[in-house]
Amino acid sequence: MKTPATPRIADGFPGERLVILPQNVLRQAGRIPACADLCVTHIGRFDRVLGHYVDRPDGCAQHVLIFCLGGRGIVHAGSSKWFLHRGHGIVLPPNVAHRYAADARDPWTVFWFHFTGARAAAYVKMLGLTTRQPRFWIQNVDVMIEAFEECYHHTIGGHTDSDLIGLSTTFMRFMGLCRTMKRSPSTRRRHTEERIVRSVRFLRENLDRTLTLVQIAKEAGISVPHFCAMFKRQINCGPLEFFARLKMQRACELLMQTDQGISEIAYGLGFTDPLYFSKRFRLHVGTSPSEYREQAGR
Repeated sequence: MKTPATPRIADGFPGERLVILPQNVLRQAGRIPACADLCVTHIGRFDRVLGHYVDRPDGCAQHVLIFCLGGRGIVHAGSSKWFLHRGHGIVLPPNVAHRYAADARDPWTVFWFHFTGARAAAYVKMLGLTTRQPRFWIQNVDVMIEAFEECYHHTIGGHTDSDLIGLSTTFMRFMGLCRTMKRSPSTRRRHTEERIVRSVRFLRENLDRTLTLVQIAKEAGISVPHFCAMFKRQINCGPLEFFARLKMQRACELLMQTDQGISEIAYGLGFTDPLYFSKRFRLHVGTSPSEYREQAGR
């Protein structure tokens, strides 16, 4: 005898958590600047939801962010499809047909947000996501669960202005964590990204040196052209520019927190000419080292 198919439903599962903000609450949120910029309209979590299935032929009015904590599922959007498992997230754009479902053998555990607002698209762009590549991957799932719980906490207090501001600002933090912690969903590309992370650590540990691109790329084990392209894609600036920023950041700390002379700071950061150091400092910070120290002292 055939085992009967599991019925497919969108919600109504045991232990589910689901909050949909009422329209009058969303109108209230729209009058608060932080919420008008980025506003969560739906938030929820399902655990091992066998039979979970959502089909929206016309899409929905908000962005939809789904994050998989375990198990597996599949997401269709337009003519493309993506498989999600632990650590995968995806953001679906508004008004685009989509459907998604838990795997029949290993159903996913997911949490999700629907969100809108004047800056919603800007936050998605900040994540580096597009309609062609809306998926990302984060290794530390526990941190994302904690960030989700912070957001969810603000949905159970009666929808006061404070709750709504808390929900929007914690969701902004959630998106920021996605940006700083996300890695490519491609295993091969993630290996390269880890090499970039290793090179950043190498730069932080060698602020007293003058390093060349060849030396930095060699530490990462990547050819110079490929290293520069990957570094800029991941860090959003070139490796030597980033190294200079790290040096100037450290110089600011030393100027504020110590009584070291400017020449001593310059030599300690790998500069052989204190005048050149002062010129570079002014270029990056906007004031001379002595002016910066005076202003910090005030």
